[in-house]
Amino acid sequence: MTFQTSEQFLHQGKKLLSNNCPLAMHPHAPEFLTVTSMCRRGYNGTWRIKDDQLFLIKLDAYIKHPTAVHGRRVLNLDDESDDFCFKIIYEPMAVNANLIDVFPEAKDGKLFADWFSGDINFGQGKGEDQGMASAYPKYLTLSFEKGILVNEIVRTYEDVFPPKTMEQRMEALLKSPPIRIGLSRIYKAT
Repeated sequence: MTFQTSEQFLHQGKKLLSNNCPLAMHPHAPEFLTVTSMCRRGYNGTWRIKDDQLFLIKLDAYIKHPTAVHGRRVLNLDDESDDFCFKIIYEPMAVNANLIDVFPEAKDGKLFADWFSGDINFGQGKGEDQGMASAYPKYLTLSFEKGILVNEIVRTYEDVFPPKTMEQRMEALLKSPPIRIGLSRIYKAT
């Protein structure tokens, strides 16, 4: 597994980084395509918190091309003969898209995140490497209700990420969406 690029948040004159993704909760977001293992969600967003409101102000995303497809050859095990064979899989081409391409309703180059209710956590202090992630002793947690900042608190690692049993981890893994990777051709939206 690869370290994932973080979403950027501009708040009180500071640039904060988080792996929380408010855009994932948008009810009309398109299917974003993964084109690199370091950004499996298929987009990078820049957010601004201004006057206690959360706005998406920049988006660099990959979405499906409306018509173009790409065939790639994959090695497949034939069930009948127990032999390996090649199979062609057709996938949509990825198109690079920005905020206006994805959300034409974004006014003045920003989109109010009225769909988002939840917490966004920002590591504070020196992070401790844990293989594919970093853990911080403290986290700044911003809580939102329909895009409005309602609470700001500093919490410990244990408060943000309570220990989970193996059964809870497996349940979460089974609920996670499949990841599409390996799109080899990328086009710029026009």
